[in-house]
Amino acid sequence: MSHTYLLAGCNPSPLIHYLKALGIMRLIANQFDPAVRGAWATDGFIIQTCKSKEEILDFFLNHYNPTPILSPWNGSSGFYPNDKKPKELLDTLCSLESDRLQNYRQTIEAARNIVNHYLEIESLDPKKDTKPAMLRAFRRVFPDAAVEWLDTAYVLGPEKPEYPPLVGSGGNDGRFDFTVNFVSRLLETLPEFLQTDKKAAIKIKVSSMQLEYSLFGIGSPPLEKAGVGQFHPAGAGGANTSEGASGESFVNPWDYILAIEGTLVLSSAAVRQLLAGARNKAAFPFTVSNSNVGYGTAAEGEKIRAEIWLPVWSRLSSYAEASHIFREGRVQFSERRKSIRSGFDFARAVAELGTDRGIDAFQRYAFIERNGQANFATPLGLFQVKERPLASLIHQADNWLDTFSRETAGDRTPPRLVKTVRQVEESIFRLCEGGTVDQLREVLVNLGAAEFELSRSQKFRQDRPLNPLQGLKLTWLNNCDDGSPEFNIAAALASIRATTPEDPLRKNIEPVKFGNKGMEWGDGSKAAVWGTGTLANNLASILHRRSIDARSTGLAHPVISGSRFANLEDIETYLNSATDDERLEKLLLGLILIDWPTGTLKMPLQRKPAVPPTLPRAYALLKLLFLPDGKLPLANDTEVVIRHEPSIIPLLRANRIQEALGIAYQRLQSSGLIPAARDFYYADSEGTRLASALLIPLAPGSVQSLASLVLRNNDQHQ
Repeated sequence: MSHTYLLAGCNPSPLIHYLKALGIMRLIANQFDPAVRGAWATDGFIIQTCKSKEEILDFFLNHYNPTPILSPWNGSSGFYPNDKKPKELLDTLCSLESDRLQNYRQTIEAARNIVNHYLEIESLDPKKDTKPAMLRAFRRVFPDAAVEWLDTAYVLGPEKPEYPPLVGSGGNDGRFDFTVNFVSRLLETLPEFLQTDKKAAIKIKVSSMQLEYSLFGIGSPPLEKAGVGQFHPAGAGGANTSEGASGESFVNPWDYILAIEGTLVLSSAAVRQLLAGARNKAAFPFTVSNSNVGYGTAAEGEKIRAEIWLPVWSRLSSYAEASHIFREGRVQFSERRKSIRSGFDFARAVAELGTDRGIDAFQRYAFIERNGQANFATPLGLFQVKERPLASLIHQADNWLDTFSRETAGDRTPPRLVKTVRQVEESIFRLCEGGTVDQLREVLVNLGAAEFELSRSQKFRQDRPLNPLQGLKLTWLNNCDDGSPEFNIAAALASIRATTPEDPLRKNIEPVKFGNKGMEWGDGSKAAVWGTGTLANNLASILHRRSIDARSTGLAHPVISGSRFANLEDIETYLNSATDDERLEKLLLGLILIDWPTGTLKMPLQRKPAVPPTLPRAYALLKLLFLPDGKLPLANDTEVVIRHEPSIIPLLRANRIQEALGIAYQRLQSSGLIPAARDFYYADSEGTRLASALLIPLAPGSVQSLASLVLRNNDQHQ
């Protein structure tokens, strides 16, 4: 008969409880019930087994065969003359005649023989040049039962050993030796040793209570004052963890034992594949380099050894199925097969479903140096595995992102560039977590901010392969569009270009040009006029610059045609200063990165949209002189060309609005049109904003509505 139990003492966080769940499943499957199955639940870990709860408790207390876990290659491991206390622990374990400790005794004896051999030819501690030889010797002579720990503790590379961060640097973290503490916790819990004590019955009872609490969360047994290492930051003691200056470290010894046993599930021997571009580096299960993004406690400059992303699954699985996931231990990008090297990459890969099936989430940890020089396995959150198709759009910026992140990683990078890199990666991480349109729009805005800061960093860009960002497709526009006036105006402006791709609005914001290999930096370009002033002032400067460029190149009109249009309600909102100009500017800096087409985009348009009641007539009159190629479409499907008047823009920027309106009135008359009036009220202080609005592209239907508002009989012209 099958029983299902909730191991309430096991949760994905902290790490000691996650590893404990793995250790329980591993030991039951290998030593007690091969048919056991396990899965994660909301409030713990579930196991399904034919054994009763009493039988499980009896197995661990009286029959569990501990894995021989030793690190004789480390100093203070109990194998060197100065290791007095650790050596006493090993001697005590060897003195116990229990059958279930036979493998341990054999492993200790084999390790002592090898260490003694090397002590004869070198000093007390193993040197760097002889340690690889020692590690190979341990692998040759250790009993089979101990080899699994060796695979967990180190990988023998072609040049030097590699150590999985999960167990420190080969079984120790600084002066804390995981293996010595493992032996110590065994001696605190195994009845074979406790029976030698005068208070044996009491201590065995306490061990039984500690085991029941560790497995099922039942009771409230006392904890032992002992080291726990990096696996449980909250229980590790140290500064500010108690009422005094420094707190003690407490642990349930069974938690520690089962967690160390659980580390063997992440054996690294099966994943010694080499990372692309990082030869001689082992790939440990679900372990990547750190990314300082995606969690609120990140601090600049803190030392992080690595990150580990541990899978959480809800479908009951056998130990063979679960261990296969860990031994495979990798994810990949679905499109480019790009190697996963960092937590940032891992988040992106998970968002694109480049993971093993059956995984519901990943519990993310970072090994951060936060307790002196000791590391803490700090939980950074649970990352759900679900479809986030918008995250795949990031691939279009991959090459630029890789180069930008790499080149700004040095100490001499200006802080403003460092900040933008962090903002880009944070927003991409949030997109990978949530996959929403708002998060994609945030990524686009941050890409624009990063590109803009880079465009202003000519000195930093020298001798670095930092080209302008290219390759963003119109899918960004379609997915980011929120229909707001700010987005509509920003998109219309960003779409401005001539009949060839070489004349985008982007060149007026950033110093870019087109060369043989596409877009390049064109430092010193007179076309780039975007400064530190207001949005309105910068847009007016662009319109003025395009007017000057048109005359210098023999064009009759400035290039202000776009493939996307704002509507008259958007213009009304903008002229009434009711738009969020800061947001509009951020959106514009992001949208100019898109590779805009030269033709008109397909959009549902009204031929003659209604004119908003508060739309200024002054704008309507002036806009008729700032149309693509100067062509005004009339109601009878004909058009009239209105000659450009370059003096209007500087007059508006000087707040000489009535003079500008007078010139516009005369120009329309000379073009055969009859303006309804020449004097329209407009606030004298808003000339620059009025000029900036003239740059925003409008659809032909909206232009006809403006003409009907300020012209008489515009279906025919004189």
